[in-house]
Amino acid sequence: MPGPDAPTARPGPGSEGAPPRYTVQDWRAQLRLLSRSDWKEPLFARLRPWIDRWERRRLAPETLARLGPDLVLGERGFPQVARRRWACGGRSLRDATVLVQGTGNGWDVAGWAGLRPRRIVGVDLFDFGASWGDVARHCRDRHGVEVSFHASPLESMSFLETGSMHLAVSDAVFEHVKDMPSVLREAARVLRDGGSLYASYGPMWYCAGGDHFARGGLRNAYNHLLLDPGAYRRYLEANALPVEDVQSGRRYAELDLFSRLRTDGYLEAFRAAGFQLDGLILELSTSALQFRRRFPAEWMDLRGRCAGCHEDDFLIKTNFVRLRKSGAS
Repeated sequence: MPGPDAPTARPGPGSEGAPPRYTVQDWRAQLRLLSRSDWKEPLFARLRPWIDRWERRRLAPETLARLGPDLVLGERGFPQVARRRWACGGRSLRDATVLVQGTGNGWDVAGWAGLRPRRIVGVDLFDFGASWGDVARHCRDRHGVEVSFHASPLESMSFLETGSMHLAVSDAVFEHVKDMPSVLREAARVLRDGGSLYASYGPMWYCAGGDHFARGGLRNAYNHLLLDPGAYRRYLEANALPVEDVQSGRRYAELDLFSRLRTDGYLEAFRAAGFQLDGLILELSTSALQFRRRFPAEWMDLRGRCAGCHEDDFLIKTNFVRLRKSGAS
């Protein structure tokens, strides 16, 4: 995702006021933050079947039948250690070459290096410079893993040979991809036959906080869908900070980096690119459920404004998918 010195794209919402300065999070702090609940995983693992039964009741039977999720979870019930294990499908990465798509400052590369694959290639549209160098040294010194980074569009990774990757992974990237077919075609090209792709993406556009901003209280959770463009621009400007994280909703809104796909749209794109769905987990939004209960009039307005959306599209926060490229392994 965008680096601190990324070129400004065409003006988007919030571009009329003085632009905020952007800074990059420390990758070590981010890695620690996202790993802090891993110690709870044994408890989550025991509770997950019960959570699944409870959360499924919140979705319509036709949604469950159409999507066929393996699990339906609430927020914070699928920590990083569980995601990594699920992404690998129980297989070791010891001899694998892993592509990390949309790596940003590189914290996720450091996380994957803990599984000790043979090599990791990190790719992002923007160059995160010194942060990438720090991550590469950390992975080499602590885990003995060779890491390289490349600033490149995910749609065109000519520096990677066809069929050279065993696994492609991404967290919080696909919700920002504007051209999913091209990104997926390139992922399929660099993966070997039988290779796998793991992705988690969310908050999704039609869910609460789908603009990755949602500041100022629960009532603002769907402002990106309920407000007209002028009112939404004023809302962004009124709630902007003098210094923003470069991987924040304020920056994403400035660059209009949102895919605006629903779960069905992603699954269709995966199939069209030649991937077979090997696993799907849905995560529901606590804020969405609270918003529906507390603001019924706005909820009805939301349903009326978003033609073609099922009510469940406003509740599904994150998709976790595990895909397999067609062909012999």
